[in-house]
Amino acid sequence: MVGVPGKFKGCNTCRARRVKCDNERPFCRKCVDSGRECGGYERETVFIIGTVEDQGRCSSHPPRVVKSKKGKSSSRSAEPEGLDLVPNHPLRPAWDDLISVSSRGRSYHVQIAALHTNPNGVSKAPASDNGQDGPVKTVYVSFPPYQAPSNSSLDEGPEFQLSAQCLIHLAGAGDDQGAGTRPSTTDSVCMFIYQHNSPSVYYNNNQTSWKPSHSQTNTIKRMGPSAFQTFPNHHFFARVYRPSAIAYSLLNSMPTFLSSPEWLSTPFESHPKSSFDRLLDILTLLPPIFSRADRVLLPQDQTISRRLLAQDLLCSLIDIDLHLSQWFSGSLPNPAYWIVNPSFANLPFTEAYAFCDIQTGLAIMYYWATCVLLWPRCWRLWWTIFEEPVGHQHHHHMGLEMPARLQGFDAMRYAAKEVRGAASNVLRGLDWGLAGSVQPDLLGWVMQVVRVFYEGLGVQSSMDINMGMSTMGMGNMGIGMVEGQLELGWLEGFMGRMVQRGREVQEVVMARKWVEGDTF
Repeated sequence: MVGVPGKFKGCNTCRARRVKCDNERPFCRKCVDSGRECGGYERETVFIIGTVEDQGRCSSHPPRVVKSKKGKSSSRSAEPEGLDLVPNHPLRPAWDDLISVSSRGRSYHVQIAALHTNPNGVSKAPASDNGQDGPVKTVYVSFPPYQAPSNSSLDEGPEFQLSAQCLIHLAGAGDDQGAGTRPSTTDSVCMFIYQHNSPSVYYNNNQTSWKPSHSQTNTIKRMGPSAFQTFPNHHFFARVYRPSAIAYSLLNSMPTFLSSPEWLSTPFESHPKSSFDRLLDILTLLPPIFSRADRVLLPQDQTISRRLLAQDLLCSLIDIDLHLSQWFSGSLPNPAYWIVNPSFANLPFTEAYAFCDIQTGLAIMYYWATCVLLWPRCWRLWWTIFEEPVGHQHHHHMGLEMPARLQGFDAMRYAAKEVRGAASNVLRGLDWGLAGSVQPDLLGWVMQVVRVFYEGLGVQSSMDINMGMSTMGMGNMGIGMVEGQLELGWLEGFMGRMVQRGREVQEVVMARKWVEGDTF
């Protein structure tokens, strides 16, 4: 009876993948950097019990993984490491739609795309010519009909979670193109299919959206920021997870771990930040302040302490608004956008916007949508300061000094007229942002922000109309156009165009062969 620990000294994950391990303890760096869970270094001791008759052989010994004559390992899965994708230098921001990569001595221009869909609902079928691609197995994918996601806010939402998978298609790798064919800009694609656990419903069919199991909780946090430094993990984090999580936090007034210094810097040590990335950095500062204003301050009765808290929160929001203004004036190309004729006759404006590129347009619309959320809170906090405290005389209330940061404060910058202008700017840019977009779902958040704004206008307008009719003794006669109806009608039409764009992206995906990549 002999204890046989095995001669391989690396971690169990590298051992299963049959790759060289760096033996770093307690978890190997190769696993951590690639986003895999390191299996550690503990070995199960195998006892070989043999006799003279069986010449020392026994059935209890684990079977070896033997390569076939074609050099294929029976234990090798269809993972993207079989493609050995390495980004070419110089590295560019993740928001560049085309990335240059190399695999096995050949360069590719890879299109980055993403689509909101439940990864568990995607059907996969092996490609008919599998076996001709060496260790790389390819599949065809089929999606359920595309439906745009909603990001509706809640009073108390669960922690944001997102489930995703990476699919990679390289021109000439497993398709009918010859090895010498020069790939075009759209021949090779890195596709992320994902779905988040927004507690809201889909716009189109009221189907409850996906919610993760307990085992999936905090997957991104558990992987750590260093797991998202290299392609394709970095591109998933920067283009899919991060904007989705920050948008969810803003709508639900919930702080996000993405505001911590390590998550703001570590994933971007190799790939530089774009202007949109820098905007998202600023946006992570808002949810904690929104949460304190919405859940702590406003529900309270007015007291001196409540007024002081309102002053502190307003000063913080003014500082962030200043950072946003500096970003808008100093981080964008010149010109970043210009006026064009509207694409659709039913646009409730006489002009629309075009942008210098898709990424700039998306960043500017996120800025305008943030203003729609930020400015009404600044306005509300300002007037909260002047509400009469409970149990205090008016002169005592007015005797409190205004902090220096608020002296000379221009409240009209945050008035309803300015907020409405920012919301209308979003509508003017949506159609241009959708045209040619490889991530149409990113427009869902800005669309939801302005939808909520215009719905609020309609509620207030209806109340004013009813109050006026009641004062004149006429009751509610349904007279007049409720404010915001034209904009809401236009948004419904845009939703149809967004769904159409999503289905066009689906058709491109289903027409290709894919290598299944990592899941998140």
